[in-house]
Amino acid sequence: MPTDEQLSRRSSDAAAIRKVKILAVDDDRSYLRYLEFLLGRAGFEIVTTTDANAAIAQLGSDDSIDLLIVDLAMPAMDGIQLVQELQEKEGRCAGLYKILLTASDGTETRLRALDSGLDDCLTKNSPESEILAKLRSAARRLEMERRLHIENEELQALALTDELTGVGNRRALYREGEEVLRAGRPMSAVLFDIDSFKSINDTYGHLSGDRVLIDIAAVLKEHTRYGDILARFGGDEFVILLPDTDIEHARRIAERICSTIAQLEWQTDRGTFGTTASCGLSTTRPNVKYELADLLSQSDERLYARKRTVTASP
Repeated sequence: MPTDEQLSRRSSDAAAIRKVKILAVDDDRSYLRYLEFLLGRAGFEIVTTTDANAAIAQLGSDDSIDLLIVDLAMPAMDGIQLVQELQEKEGRCAGLYKILLTASDGTETRLRALDSGLDDCLTKNSPESEILAKLRSAARRLEMERRLHIENEELQALALTDELTGVGNRRALYREGEEVLRAGRPMSAVLFDIDSFKSINDTYGHLSGDRVLIDIAAVLKEHTRYGDILARFGGDEFVILLPDTDIEHARRIAERICSTIAQLEWQTDRGTFGTTASCGLSTTRPNVKYELADLLSQSDERLYARKRTVTASP
């Protein structure tokens, strides 16, 4: 009777196999039929072709193919040449596991195949057990690489996201904003500051302050367009970068957002309260090279000049 560990490994192998699609390329139709029977019975998804150029076209149009089995000896283009051709097509070999089929088990051929970018070799007289073992091993490797890729993407997303509000953080702001400026596109920057935020925390508690930040971030998100860049700049400050937007259009967007924020209310055990937000705007000028820090500094100066004006008003 198989142990729990063996059952778990078999389950893992089966899950990996179901996710792997194989393209087999060989001008020997009888061997292709053999592979279709053997691999199909083992749970793999397999498609076949007898022509190297057709294989290249199929790989170019079908991103779901994970594994290539290609015969070495074929007319017009052999298996190694096919892989080299694929390598010249940027990105198509990335993540594609490549196995060379050979008539003999010569060391020289294996070394040439591995040096040419293939991952493994099989001979046509290999027993079924060896073929399946190598393909299951390849399936596990592909699944592991896929998981690592997903985990890496998730980690990158976390590294660029403000944990509390779910919008971008300062790192994301600089990465995306600098990319717009490097492309030479005009851009406006709006810096928002929540008025009397410290008083909200002191009076209603930090959980209420967090709720305010989350809800205001939601308002900002609702008023951003496709291509705009939203981030929490730090504390109670948020930034929206508006590519291809002049200062007047940016001002209208900012005023609409501030008006919406002023209508929000929060209910707590200590009473109901609202707040307002102040903003400062800046925009690029033609034929002037900007760093994102320059725009943000201008927005910050205008924000606090505006706050001082409001405070000084009777």
